[in-house]
Amino acid sequence: MTKEIKPSVEQKDAIQKKTKSVSDKKSAKKLETVSPILRQYDTMKTKHPDAMLLFRTGDSYTMYRDDAVKASKLLDLSLTKKGDHIEKVSFPHHALDINLPKLVRAGARVALCDQLEIPQKEKVEEIKSTKKTNDNAKEKRDVFNNKVVEIVGKNNHHAFLLPLSSKALNVETTKGEAAILDKMQVLRGRVTFSDTEGNKLQLRELKTASILQLTEVIPSAAKAYKQKHLSPQTEIKPAVQRNSAAPTTEQQQKFIDDVKAVMGGTKMVVLLDFGAKKGVVAGTDEDKGVSLNRVYAWNDNVSFAGSVPGDDSKKRRYYHPESIRPEFYNYLISEVQKAVAPQLITENGQKVTSANMFESPKQEGKYFFYARLDGVGLHPKAVKEQDVDAFMKNEISVKEMFAKYYPSKMAKQLSKDEFDNLKLSDGRELTTFRVYKQRNETKPHFGEYMLYAEMGDKRFHATPLTHDQLDMYFDRTQSKSQLAEKVIGEQLHLKTAYEKYRFPENIPVQEVRVRKGVDGAWLISATVKDRGQTPEKKMTNNDLYSLFKSKTVSKEQLGAKYLTEDVKELSFTKKLERSQGLKL
Repeated sequence: MTKEIKPSVEQKDAIQKKTKSVSDKKSAKKLETVSPILRQYDTMKTKHPDAMLLFRTGDSYTMYRDDAVKASKLLDLSLTKKGDHIEKVSFPHHALDINLPKLVRAGARVALCDQLEIPQKEKVEEIKSTKKTNDNAKEKRDVFNNKVVEIVGKNNHHAFLLPLSSKALNVETTKGEAAILDKMQVLRGRVTFSDTEGNKLQLRELKTASILQLTEVIPSAAKAYKQKHLSPQTEIKPAVQRNSAAPTTEQQQKFIDDVKAVMGGTKMVVLLDFGAKKGVVAGTDEDKGVSLNRVYAWNDNVSFAGSVPGDDSKKRRYYHPESIRPEFYNYLISEVQKAVAPQLITENGQKVTSANMFESPKQEGKYFFYARLDGVGLHPKAVKEQDVDAFMKNEISVKEMFAKYYPSKMAKQLSKDEFDNLKLSDGRELTTFRVYKQRNETKPHFGEYMLYAEMGDKRFHATPLTHDQLDMYFDRTQSKSQLAEKVIGEQLHLKTAYEKYRFPENIPVQEVRVRKGVDGAWLISATVKDRGQTPEKKMTNNDLYSLFKSKTVSKEQLGAKYLTEDVKELSFTKKLERSQGLKL
């Protein structure tokens, strides 16, 4: 008989403490696994136990736990479970107007909970000290920059220069390198420094301690320098050496305002007619014969791009109003006016500017026609040789050139209903019309735009679109049904698709024959008077259906489609004489 050993009071207390500790650890672990959104949900639920909580999460409203179970029955929505086996039910935010009344009518009290901030992981709440340091550093940089600018001004056109070499300011960069500041520059509201070795230093490259050091010294030094060297009537000296003809700040500002007024809302204008004008730019000696080809409008300033004789074709120089002699300001404004003035206006009210012809830089003798439509450059079009001569001799106008090489831009745009029309010329109607770009590298026509169509249960092969057809589609000058007739008209067995096929009128074609070969293929040939018969060509199933079933094409039209080149070749051969026959 075994004797029962009872634990002492101390042992019982130890066991209870251990059990409680394990239980607390499990509870803590369980709390740690609960997501932040659920923790918020549970907190709100304790405050509003009698309400169903609708939590906005992204584009949906979600309910959890018992609320989710109840809502799934009232709203007839499927109940799902999170990874931690917690029930939830969701519906799109735009369905709130439908589901909220249902819950209210069912007698439920509903509380909507919208997010004020994006939920973040718990660890994000512990802001790292480095982040605080970075934010503080940026704040100190901004304070210093604004304080200096407040004293010396933004200086949009000429930089304010403050010599610092006599002050022996030693600073430390963020890379731990030491530097001695030589001068400070303020241009367009931005403060930068140069050290004694000629290196340029941004404020963000300096340590916070150095910024604080500069904050104590620079503002007072800049103020004293400005009072001593620059009276209210004296202009700030420019950052670079200019000649005596340098424009004043008032002249520059008026020039900038005038150019921007002419450009309107356009950010860039091409100056195609601007040739080399000696002395336009007064910056350096090598810029005496400059050719400007573009003007840019940006923020509160303008700039010009160009080149000088001897420059590489890829090199582009930039000039600002302060580097252009004021006597050329009016000339430049007139050039910009000419560049933005519409050379013609389309039926849709779009303005055509910069329409001109240029020679290819890569291929001598090849010319392209180029234009800008409402400020947007169009893809250059290769010009036919006869049109090059005619355009140079002014025998063909810009409007005629534009209409010939950009016909869809000149045509009237269809309304949305007209464009979406899918009814064909024979009364049938397409059920599907789609234009897409072939992105599968293993497929034929990779990189091309394809047209695919369906009519009921019939599918028509995707066919690549030409540039002209793409222009019609994107410019909406042809309806979808008209475009389908042009691209897959023969697949659709349309009579209009075959009207373009005709034999040359000067060739006497006597007969077109269609027969079935021994291998089951259908062949077509033609007889030319006094010249004999052409070789036979195999016909496609589409054309056979159009000939025998839909009867939308004639033998002569199919003959012109398959045999035109053979007929031409046969008609140009020498007539066969009887005397030239073989003798046995």
